[in-house]
Amino acid sequence: NELIFDYNLILGTKKKCEGTLPENVHVAIDPDSAIDLTHAYHAQRMPSLATFANAGYPFTISPDLAETVVVVPASPDLGIVEAFLAMMGRFGDSTGAATTGVTVTQASDGDRLEGHDVLVIGIPQTAGATALFAGAPVRIENGRLRVVERNPIERVFGLISPYGASDVGETNAFLTTAERFDGFVSFRSPYDAARTVVAVMSTNTADLPELVQGLAEQRINAQVQGDLSVTNGEGMRSFAVGQTYWSGSLPVWMRIGWWFSERPLLMALSGLLIALLLAGPLYLLLVRQQRRRLGSEDAA
Repeated sequence: NELIFDYNLILGTKKKCEGTLPENVHVAIDPDSAIDLTHAYHAQRMPSLATFANAGYPFTISPDLAETVVVVPASPDLGIVEAFLAMMGRFGDSTGAATTGVTVTQASDGDRLEGHDVLVIGIPQTAGATALFAGAPVRIENGRLRVVERNPIERVFGLISPYGASDVGETNAFLTTAERFDGFVSFRSPYDAARTVVAVMSTNTADLPELVQGLAEQRINAQVQGDLSVTNGEGMRSFAVGQTYWSGSLPVWMRIGWWFSERPLLMALSGLLIALLLAGPLYLLLVRQQRRRLGSEDAA
């Protein structure tokens, strides 16, 4: 993050119609100054692999990763360990703090993961071997990772959603034709609705470090989006295949405003409906006043 201050120096003895350069003017920030952001609103539509790739969100909300649990296999090999260390280095670079509060576990039971964001590092078969992926948008089928078909209710909500969703058939076709899987998957934690899971997976764990290091390249980083991002030989191809949700909190009035701002057509129709509802009683009131006036004139 970068904070920029712009100064407008106004001279008290400036001459009219004549440019004057300030002399012996020094500007500095008081070392005791502080910026209080505690009352600012923080909210993000999740899952968002773009924010994960850019700044390690949501794990870096806590600079020392005290609210993060990393799940690795029971016997992690060199590739997994190297990928883990590289990821911790990226998080530390984003926050400026050491990731000393992170918890590393080999078990994905609810008691350990509740109240934490979860980072999984391993192979795609992990998606079929743990309850952590029970609500994930992907599953293992015939040894390959596939996108779970949406149920009818989810399809209906997808039609009215302002967020474009990837075609499940097209996504599965891409995953099926790929000889291997190297990429990222993100979804809501089944153990805490306010928490997020991000899985960093590769068919060959030796390639995991390269997958993580690729996030440092601007071109690759910009291609990581949505909730499923897979390498395709030329970079990353991203999809939006799962349900979205909010991370953080917003007041009710701001949520309503945000909801309508993403649906301009519905906002216009709502404005028209409100105008009609207000115009009806007003019209009846004017008609009544007209009748009274005409009645008074006839009586006179």
